[in-house]
Order: sequence, then C-alpha cells, then structure tokens
Amino acid sequence: MAEPRYGNKPAASKDSVENKLKVAVCNGTVKLAAARSAIATNWTTALSKVGIG
Repeated sequence: MAEPRYGNKPAASKDSVENKLKVAVCNGTVKLAAARSAIATNWTTALSKVGIG
C-alpha cells in the first residue's frame, strides 16, 4: 500500500520521522525496540515519545 503524497500528513512527513529514528538508532541514542514501538503506535508523536523531537 502506497503512502499518500498529499494532505496534512503526507508520506514525506513520515519519511522524515523514519529517517530521524534511523539515525538515532544507529547512533545509539535510541533503542531499536523503542523506535519501532513509537512509530507503530503513532508516527506523528514518535520522535517526542523517544525523546528526540
């Protein structure tokens, strides 16, 4: 299923969150399990939930 590229919360916004989480996990700032849980629960609050946004 493709993510929409239009509207209030387009795929590009989610891509940005995913990329920031990826960097934080790779840097050791955030645990992988925490990043996965945060984005699966609500991607719009994922960064603040893990403490990087």
